[in-house]
Amino acid sequence: MPPAKQPQGGRPPASKEEARRRITRLTYWSLPFLPVFAVLNLIPNIPLPWRLGMLAAEVVFVIVYGTGVVRISLWQRDEYWRKRGRDPKHPERFPNDRPQE
Repeated sequence: MPPAKQPQGGRPPASKEEARRRITRLTYWSLPFLPVFAVLNLIPNIPLPWRLGMLAAEVVFVIVYGTGVVRISLWQRDEYWRKRGRDPKHPERFPNDRPQE
């Protein structure tokens, strides 16, 4: 099997160190929040304004964390196609194919 060619106009595939760096960055940003939210949720009889503030902070955290996870997943998908010599935006095309007009 011939080696995969780099897609036209594309970048070379990233290394495992790059993937590890991205996942580590997400972990460093998320780990401090998890025990704080866990402890705050175990405290009984918190007044309603504090409970609503905690809920708002948790919702923001979940949205930011979810966005980070989705970005890593999409990045991994793009790297998968780059390693195979395909354009990540159009993996169904082969590198030498021209788009049909």
